Amino acid sequence: MTTADRTTPARTAFLALDFATYIVENFSHDHDVAANAAKALESARAAGLPVFHIVHEAMRGQLHPLLGPVGDEPVLAKSTMGAFAGTDLDARLRASGVERVVIAGVATSGTVLSTARWAYDTGYEVAVCADACADPDARAHAALIDASVFPESWIGLWRIARVLDLSELADLRG
Repeated sequence: MTTADRTTPARTAFLALDFATYIVENFSHDHDVAANAAKALESARAAGLPVFHIVHEAMRGQLHPLLGPVGDEPVLAKSTMGAFAGTDLDARLRASGVERVVIAGVATSGTVLSTARWAYDTGYEVAVCADACADPDARAHAALIDASVFPESWIGLWRIARVLDLSELADLRG
């Protein structure tokens, strides 16, 4: 990597994970997660980030009303916990020159964690929009996004990702 490479901003994409109505309504400790994720999507779109919606194949047509695709944003059907295995997400991201992903989704201990780890392990910079994520267990969510909860733990997303809140998304550019 040259000095010029380090000063060029990474191309960033936004990944909206498992925002099917059933999942949002039944696997979220945070009743505001859909509204927060909608704000995150709005920020990502305003910043010009490519947006990818990934949902379990059985729920592809059941995206939450606040979180549906706009224009040609793809909706990818997955059959596993994470967004990469069994989809062409990695190929799409690499073809677009994406180097960084911003992740939002339900559930933090499921699809968010699995997707973030896969992305990190394959060389992407990873950011997680904490207030646009939720989990059935508020304690699991906190342990994964807040370094102060279990500072000695290796499971925290903060070990492999930049944990952001909604206000920080505006700083990202595609």
